[in-house]
Amino acid sequence: MDTVDTMQVDTAPAEPVLSNVSLEILSIISAAQREHGLRHRDYARYRGYCARRLARLYQACKMKHGKGRFVKKPLVANTIADERALLVPLVQSERAWAYAMEMKDLTNVKRRRSDLRQHMLRRLKKAVTHANELATFCERLGNDQTALEGDAYANYIGGVCAVEQGKDYVGAITKLLRAKLAYAKLGVLGDQKRLELYRERTEDLADLVRFAHYKQGRTADLKAMEKEAAIGLSSNKVFTMKVEAPPEIEDKIRWHAMDFELKNRDARVLIAQAQDCLAKVDALKNATGHKAGMLFAKGIAFYDEARMKLNDDVEKETAKALYQQGDDEDKADRIKLTEIALSLIVKDKLIDRNKFVCDQLDKKLSGRAKKEKADKKLNFGDLARMYDAATVDYEDLMETAPMLLRLKPEDADKHIEEFEVDCEAEVMLLKARQNVALACHYVQVGNSKEAKAYFEIATDLATDAEGRDCAGEIQDEATELLKEIEVRVAKAQRKLQEADDSVTKSQSGSDLTSKVAEKFSKLFSFR
Repeated sequence: MDTVDTMQVDTAPAEPVLSNVSLEILSIISAAQREHGLRHRDYARYRGYCARRLARLYQACKMKHGKGRFVKKPLVANTIADERALLVPLVQSERAWAYAMEMKDLTNVKRRRSDLRQHMLRRLKKAVTHANELATFCERLGNDQTALEGDAYANYIGGVCAVEQGKDYVGAITKLLRAKLAYAKLGVLGDQKRLELYRERTEDLADLVRFAHYKQGRTADLKAMEKEAAIGLSSNKVFTMKVEAPPEIEDKIRWHAMDFELKNRDARVLIAQAQDCLAKVDALKNATGHKAGMLFAKGIAFYDEARMKLNDDVEKETAKALYQQGDDEDKADRIKLTEIALSLIVKDKLIDRNKFVCDQLDKKLSGRAKKEKADKKLNFGDLARMYDAATVDYEDLMETAPMLLRLKPEDADKHIEEFEVDCEAEVMLLKARQNVALACHYVQVGNSKEAKAYFEIATDLATDAEGRDCAGEIQDEATELLKEIEVRVAKAQRKLQEADDSVTKSQSGSDLTSKVAEKFSKLFSFR
């Protein structure tokens, strides 16, 4: 049970020590909740964290309440000299809220314990009191954005408390709508990650508004109440400011003309960050540098992290299905399908990365791009091995993709067959490039017979890929490769001819030298 009484707010007209304080309340509490138990609904752990953090704040802000006997030290707005003091009512509110949610879970388990419900309501009222104090401090000491943050948080906690009390649903709807409008505005003041964070809170508030409206009897005019809430917030400059919102991240991913829902906020943000990294590769002026490889690696790492988030969701929903009846198992299956689709997207990106790396190394080895320090020890033999390793990803793709392609409503078998034909043609092109690399390697060592054999194999593979009933882009790539092979064969023939000519000249020069030496030996012979 909380032992700290409500801290009083000074309303004296004296000027405060602090002003224009910036405090992002939702970001602070979201990070704390995510890292200290609420990912697993462990409210007791989060409450313990809040208690420990509150003790640290008391010590840092020199707000000790005496030794032995408790002596309340009020928090006065005009005398606050440390910005961290604003976190005191926030952490107090979070601690009381977490305690209330812990009591609520116990109430659901032990339905006849009415004393637990009363305890929960008392904790929620305490949380509302601290949240209102925080809003007052934010309005007096913070900037307009901080004031809006404090107002949104106080109305959110107040709305939750009113819904749990079950008495004044109209008042609950008013507070929740005000908080929803404030969070919707605050979300557009930053990047996509911030937008997703505030978007999740607004979605939760929309669900609470619908529930309160249902419990109220659906007679309240939500549109009129929302207009009143907007009028109440119009005194805040940030709320009335016109800001162009960043593009919202879609709550779905697309693979082969199929959409899969993506409800995990963290996964959506990670996928957006991965797409940004891969988009930067195309914008690079020098795409042959290692910076492009770093961007590819970073983007794929973001995709892998998003997959881990989805796997965690699958485990959670599967565990719920074991203990609860409902559609949790179906939900786990839907998330698993999204994870599989994302894994196939990652495979596609890996294939693109491998092709890109091989293409850049080919340019450097052929003299069409400048070599860097890390590329000096590489040769065409290494390039051939890289092309061989790139074909493995297509094998994995052909094993997993039919699982999703069977979900196509029409002609699923046809789609699977077309996909497999495309993959086989892509593998042929990779093997053709591998043989081109091997041919170039033998050209460098002067083995014309082996080089000619590998060029012929590459030509046959590219011709076979071009003649297959595959996608037009793959056929165009095969045509370009055939033209490239012709150019390389002509270049290799010139190089080998030049090498033969230099050998012939060196041999003729050595013959002449031997004849002159023999003549001189006869002239100066003393026999």
